Amino acid sequence: MATYQDSLHTAGEPAAAPLPTHNDSKLKYLCLILPVGYSALFFLAPLVFLVILGFWVVENYQIVPTFSLANYIDISKHFFAQSNYGLAIAQSFYVALTTAVLAVLFCYPLVMAIVFAVPARLQRLVLLLAIAPFWTSYILRVYAWQILLAKRGVINTALAAIGAEDFQQAFLYTQTATRIGLVHYLSPILIVILYVTISNIDRTLIEAARELGATRFQAFRRVILPLSSLGIVLSLSFATIISFGDVLSGSLLGGGAGKSALGSLPLFSNMIIREYASSTNLPRTSALAMILVVMLVVILVIGVAAADKAQKDTS
Repeated sequence: MATYQDSLHTAGEPAAAPLPTHNDSKLKYLCLILPVGYSALFFLAPLVFLVILGFWVVENYQIVPTFSLANYIDISKHFFAQSNYGLAIAQSFYVALTTAVLAVLFCYPLVMAIVFAVPARLQRLVLLLAIAPFWTSYILRVYAWQILLAKRGVINTALAAIGAEDFQQAFLYTQTATRIGLVHYLSPILIVILYVTISNIDRTLIEAARELGATRFQAFRRVILPLSSLGIVLSLSFATIISFGDVLSGSLLGGGAGKSALGSLPLFSNMIIREYASSTNLPRTSALAMILVVMLVVILVIGVAAADKAQKDTS
């Protein structure tokens, strides 16, 4: 049977040129030079140097560029004794995971309200207002929370003014303050991730569930929640990675340590900063930093695997 293009050709009209199967332009390689060069110069090169520095040693207060496992052996000896690096890592995981869960629990209802309660013409404006804190400096936000959470800060002063002294708490320099600062920092990014996921859910599936007799809660539990699982997993992974490696909230709001189910222990990132400030052994500090990087990579791999599973379950 003759095709449509054959009929056009027989009618005297020129046949259409075949579409190119791939882009042979060299412009795409030129466009890659800037981002690849930037990443190589400001990310890959410092990371490689950090790896190499971790294997060097210090002799007579001078760094000797030689290959040695002495730093990692020394760290392993003190992993659960003296410095307690292992417990500090466990403490960081505990704070990071709980912070990630709290951040998602805070952002998810907010995004649900934006998507389903705000008119479509106003959603971009409301979303813009929700992520507005991201435009301000993280350090300024942390110092603002110091003023709010201090023993004689704004919150406790307001409670005293209304005669509610019994509710006054020493929030500052606790893990609660650390989580508050991290949730405030993470919220704008998580709101965007969750908004992109939830706003792309097919509304006809929700309407079909309602027409079949499902209540609002059942439609949420059986339709919206499963279809937004990818955004939830991505948000939890991103929040855990950022919280695990964060220093500012743990130092300025949490005081570098805090009481928890694991005891009063410092965060691993704060321990690295403390070692860097009080020691001249930069190779050993670099080895500690590499352990932190490895932990972040492990969290990333777990998050990617969970995201792939969530995507397959919803497809």
